[in-house]
Amino acid sequence: MSVSPSKIAVVIPYFQRKRGLLRQCVRSVLDNAAGVDIEVLVVDDGSPLPAEEEIGDFLEDCPVEVIHQENAGPAAARNKGLEHVAPGTRHVAFLDSDDEWIGPFLDDAVRALDQGFDLFVGNSRRTGIPTSRFQWSDTRNDNICPEEHRVVDPEHDLYEYVGDFFDLLVRRTNIIGPTTMAYRLDRFPDVRFRESLFQGEDRLFKLTLGQSIGRVAFSPRIYADEGEGVNIFDKSGWKTEGYVRLTSNYIALARMVLEEIRLDGKQRAFVRGQLADSRRSFVAAVLHQLRHRKPLDWSLVRATLRRDPLGAVLFLPNILGLALGRLGEKGGRPTA
Repeated sequence: MSVSPSKIAVVIPYFQRKRGLLRQCVRSVLDNAAGVDIEVLVVDDGSPLPAEEEIGDFLEDCPVEVIHQENAGPAAARNKGLEHVAPGTRHVAFLDSDDEWIGPFLDDAVRALDQGFDLFVGNSRRTGIPTSRFQWSDTRNDNICPEEHRVVDPEHDLYEYVGDFFDLLVRRTNIIGPTTMAYRLDRFPDVRFRESLFQGEDRLFKLTLGQSIGRVAFSPRIYADEGEGVNIFDKSGWKTEGYVRLTSNYIALARMVLEEIRLDGKQRAFVRGQLADSRRSFVAAVLHQLRHRKPLDWSLVRATLRRDPLGAVLFLPNILGLALGRLGEKGGRPTA
């Protein structure tokens, strides 16, 4: 007797100004859900373009639901979606509203998770980057190379990850794309996104999940085209006031990882290096605003140093290092 596939929920946080993106996104879910028991939860995060204007017709005869909340950011929107997943749903995946699935991600994810894997990771591509996500790093050990892992389903190109997947996550969390990850919700029902983080909440989520998972399945298939949509980095690049906030956020993120995630000595040293980089980037951003007489949120500066006492102690040495040229003229994007 055949066993029907488990149900999977798809949570889509939504905040967009451009028409057509959400409709394209949801349509890609429905078009690639043949034979899969799904529920699609679109969380309208106070979007200027209401979700119903984009997908109202889908709500009548498709397994799609719109949930509304006041604007609170993507972390809160994903958490809201997780809270509304129907009881008995075993698996969950996330899809950003400016992305779309172009392959049988849901079918392959459910197939892998129903075989006892805790996590399924698919490959994706992003506009402007010539290689797929699995091959973004210049360091081979920080990539996923299928030939180094065990084939579990050659027909569907599914593999079991061989090695320490959590260690890979610590070094390169973005090996998992925001739209090509599914996991066993029934085994990890309480993992949530940290809503206090401005950016990088997905890194903390993945590490929190990753430290507890067992077997990991993946496929090198390209399942998603990652769009641009609303990007926080548009207003948070180097030489902008937003960059001060961004680097402050990355200091908080690194400290959370060190305090909350179970790390071995080598992993802890790696994250401490990221924290040091973020502290230097924060100092560079503050100095840039002052040097060019641009607006500076002093309450944010004070709060950052208050929450990071060692960073406050190192603030002056980092200024001196920058003045001597050891920190470089440009801060760059802080490490996540």
